[in-house]
Amino acid sequence: MTSFSAQPLAVGLYLEPAATDHARRRVDDLMADFRTGNWSPSPLEARIAELLLVSTADDGMLTHPRVCAALQEGSIAMTSENGGRFAQVLADLRPVLHDPRIVALDIIDAAGELVGAVASTTHTNPLSRNPSA
Repeated sequence: MTSFSAQPLAVGLYLEPAATDHARRRVDDLMADFRTGNWSPSPLEARIAELLLVSTADDGMLTHPRVCAALQEGSIAMTSENGGRFAQVLADLRPVLHDPRIVALDIIDAAGELVGAVASTTHTNPLSRNPSA
């Protein structure tokens, strides 16, 4: 948890805490690499993203407890598999989601988009199944 709090500047702007900026960059970088094909999730990462996506089905929100549960489910394997980039993004989101003083909705939205994209790569995505097939 950061001890930094947003301070107004003379021009009315607020300094953004480093954790918020760091999480934003990680999410944006990984999503850009995913979209260009420079990174693709491993089966474990896709499964963890799928579980995280299912956990948000009621309200559509990534939350600190949900991200922590996803990291715990992925365990140590996810931190070393495929460069650990997805695990690092989730870990970087934790302080931003935990502290309401530094949460930024654009990061949560972008992270939700990333989780959905990663989850869509699994072949067992329950949200894409057609029960009548």
